[in-house]
Amino acid sequence: MPKPLSIRSCWAALVVLSMAPSFGRAAAVLTQAPAPDALVMRHAALDLSVDYVAKRLAGTMSIEFENLGATDANRVSFLLNRLMEASQVRDAAGEAVPYTQDVLRFSDDPMRQVMQVVVSLPRPIPPHGHTTLHIDYAGNLTGYTEVGMLYVKDHIDTTFTILRSDALAFPTLGGLSEAANRKAPRVDFTYDASIRVPSRFLVATGGYATLTPHTDGTTTWRYVSEGPSPFLNISIAPFDTLVGGSVRLFHFREDSVGARRLLASAQRALHTLTQWYGPLHREARVTITEIPNGWGSQASLVGGIIQSAAAFRDAEQMGELYHELSHLWNVKDTDRPSPRWNEGLASFLQPLLQERVDGWTGRRETDAWVLGRLRQKIASDSLLRAVSFIDYGERAMTDESYWVGHVMFCTLYELLGEQQFNRIVGGYYQRYADGGTTRQFVMFAKRTASRDLTLFFDDWLFSTRWTGLIADKLSMGDLAEHYRSKAARSR
Repeated sequence: MPKPLSIRSCWAALVVLSMAPSFGRAAAVLTQAPAPDALVMRHAALDLSVDYVAKRLAGTMSIEFENLGATDANRVSFLLNRLMEASQVRDAAGEAVPYTQDVLRFSDDPMRQVMQVVVSLPRPIPPHGHTTLHIDYAGNLTGYTEVGMLYVKDHIDTTFTILRSDALAFPTLGGLSEAANRKAPRVDFTYDASIRVPSRFLVATGGYATLTPHTDGTTTWRYVSEGPSPFLNISIAPFDTLVGGSVRLFHFREDSVGARRLLASAQRALHTLTQWYGPLHREARVTITEIPNGWGSQASLVGGIIQSAAAFRDAEQMGELYHELSHLWNVKDTDRPSPRWNEGLASFLQPLLQERVDGWTGRRETDAWVLGRLRQKIASDSLLRAVSFIDYGERAMTDESYWVGHVMFCTLYELLGEQQFNRIVGGYYQRYADGGTTRQFVMFAKRTASRDLTLFFDDWLFSTRWTGLIADKLSMGDLAEHYRSKAARSR
């Protein structure tokens, strides 16, 4: 079966807040939900040490950000893991900057607690202006499974540790409202990350790597990104490594056989995707890092791929890797908030790549299972029957994008055939790689296809009419035939 949930996340944007400045910790409770204002991160420099005895990390995060808004920005909100706190905030010149911090709850998710650090900027940032802040911080790392983020099990452990914004292991930029954070502008950013760990551990992420050993038995791993990335995920474990062609692979030692198989399959899949959709706009140097099952997967050509262990241990689970590799051909999503239909596309391509790369014969059964499961979900979920796909981001329903998008793209593939489908997906990437919206994708698909797709996208993206269609259609072929017959009747 296809993976129902693959986690792809970005850094939240900076938001401007109104709070009185002071130095150090403050007990004031923020009652005003932040608005999705226009400060964004452009570069992150991280310098951390990991203490496995105390299960703590400590260091400095330096952030350069830009004001994309039309008015001056005076204050900025950062979020940290609820077991961490800032010890100092400095400006670009190294001078101390006033800030407040306290453990607070999200206004729209009261079970979610974070350490909020609100910084009063020494000088307002004018529109299109830049500034840099250095935040010294330390603390323990804990997950967020209790608020429904079941993949965020993050903690410091000698078998595996991951540092990422999902668990707020860094000062992540945002406010106390998940809805407002989703609407905030986001941009890809460059990074320079140095992580000091005991020398028996390897540190993995995307970018150019250099190692500096120290006399105390520790090593500093430094990664510099090769360009802007939507995220920074840093994995630490006693990994082994493999390199083949353009792919660098970090894996658990017990999975060495599966790692060699996965490396070969990744190279074949990249070749197939290039044939279908054309060359990537950035050199395809891919870092793949094995992580434990249930911790989420995520993909970026710059930031690398974190891939659950299932694909290393079972050839039948290679679709999880193919799902992530297909994301490398995604256009930068500029919808705010996004319906994340790219997850549905990746979910459809996952079994298709298994079929083409590995000779797997279960694609039709998988597609039928997804259609049946979606039919069951419609019967039990009134929101799914009422909210259009285009609004899933606005309504915090993007978990459904995997399922609805899978069926939508499978139907489109059956309707148009492989050649036209690839011209749409690949052509959209080649033209809009640096940024595009759902409506631009729809317009491009309509211009590219040999048949009128207006009714198709009206049914699937801009209304909920698709819910009635799948109630009485037994297969993806039946759904495609519905649109063929509609076109024939309209002539």
